[in-house]
Amino acid sequence: MRMTRTTKQQCRAQKAYKCLSPERKVGDEYRQFAKRFPALVHSCGLAQAVAFAQSKDKNVYLDDLASVMDISSSQELAKVSRTVDLVEYQQTTREAIECATWIKRYAEATEEIASQPTASSSPEKE
Repeated sequence: MRMTRTTKQQCRAQKAYKCLSPERKVGDEYRQFAKRFPALVHSCGLAQAVAFAQSKDKNVYLDDLASVMDISSSQELAKVSRTVDLVEYQQTTREAIECATWIKRYAEATEEIASQPTASSSPEKE
């Protein structure tokens, strides 16, 4: 029996896919925020980006990000980003950018799918 190993990137990708799977039906507002969040973390830092997201009531996105990062909730993510020491903050920020980038990739991919007209909504030719 062959044992397969999964890389960190593969694990992140699988978790991020669950956040944007078709049955979730996330809206355009979620997708737009997901596309901007990695750059926000990069430019402002994790603690400030999380605080901004909380102020804009983006808790669904933050819960998804926390889930991909293996953190229990968005509140826990916020607490971690404010209380850890410098080295752990840098590691957590790096992990957040990696995870947010996977969510962004799937947001972009599902946006293209969501914007395509379905066969039932297109006018039929006779």
